Amino acid sequence: MSRATPLYNESELAKTVFGKAGLDAIIVRSGQNVAYLSGMRFPGTLGRLQDFVHSPRGAIVVMSPNEEPTLIVSRIAAGVARQWSWVEDLSEFTEYIDSPYALAASALRKRRLADKRIGIERRLMTATQWEGLRAELPRAELVDCTDLLEGVRNMKTASEVAILKHGADVQDDAYLEVFQSARAGDTERELHARMIAGLLRRGVESAHGIMQSSRNPVTVYGGESDVPVEQGDLLRTDYVSYSEGYAANLTRMAVMGPPSPAQQERYAILVDIHRGLISHTIRPGATAADVYDSYRQRCVDAGYPKVNSLVGHHVGVWWHQEEPMLVPGEPRTLEPGMVICLEPVVDGYWHLQDELLITAHGCDLLSDRFDTDTLFVMGG
Repeated sequence: MSRATPLYNESELAKTVFGKAGLDAIIVRSGQNVAYLSGMRFPGTLGRLQDFVHSPRGAIVVMSPNEEPTLIVSRIAAGVARQWSWVEDLSEFTEYIDSPYALAASALRKRRLADKRIGIERRLMTATQWEGLRAELPRAELVDCTDLLEGVRNMKTASEVAILKHGADVQDDAYLEVFQSARAGDTERELHARMIAGLLRRGVESAHGIMQSSRNPVTVYGGESDVPVEQGDLLRTDYVSYSEGYAANLTRMAVMGPPSPAQQERYAILVDIHRGLISHTIRPGATAADVYDSYRQRCVDAGYPKVNSLVGHHVGVWWHQEEPMLVPGEPRTLEPGMVICLEPVVDGYWHLQDELLITAHGCDLLSDRFDTDTLFVMGG
């Protein structure tokens, strides 16, 4: 299979990381940055192994200006790397025997950079990994570049935005198919299976999420059950699917049969808060905390003082843990080129999530395939 063309923002990387910060090379281990800089994809188990910092199977990228990057992967991930990554210099290691950090140091020595200024993700390393890398590179100046790389990842190229838009469209199409075909008596498990099948049939690489009814006593993130969805029951969802290595993360709600006046009213409040944030708060220069504070105040004004501690997050090659998180006190600012997931929750259950591209004057809705103005009615 021919390898993909790099999608990362090369000019921003050169200007910020290798320019202003004066780094001679970087070593990255987080799933976000390895995926971003190499095109490597981490479906299923590989994603969990990459997220577990202490895992001996994590992939690493070594990169320096004007040289081809090196992708270091365990043997179990080598096939995936050859299939998806655009990096030609691939180095395999045997997990539990070899150290990927030792191979990273070796790659720097080959480039005669072992005594230079090296960027690392210090916050995303264990103490043992840090000590091992220091031993391998005793003369190097190791500098934390976690925030620098986050800033580069946040600035999406036109190609990245196109992939994110496509992923959102695919997920919305799957939602529409499931909701349009749902009938009273269908179980959460059956509807969830249809959603995952619909996503995979449409070409996504992997997917996970929740499909839970208001009848479920756990209500959210407790797994799907054999609870049937009956007349008047609500469905709350939250799915992540990957297309071309980029995540789509949307939430849609539906009701089985005609909604009650109370349900219509509650959903209208949710939509009003959501739309108000998009129209008046999501814009360049606003901080993540500004967005959260506006969400909290809108909930209080609507009569719902108990609010979630998060109202959204950035999205890209990784899903939920892409900074900035839209949480209290977060000083990072929204800038043109960022793509965020805005997901207000009202009264602990009512939930809507869209993807938004930050522009010079506000934001554009990327996830526009599903009409969220009114609560979707199933069983028709």
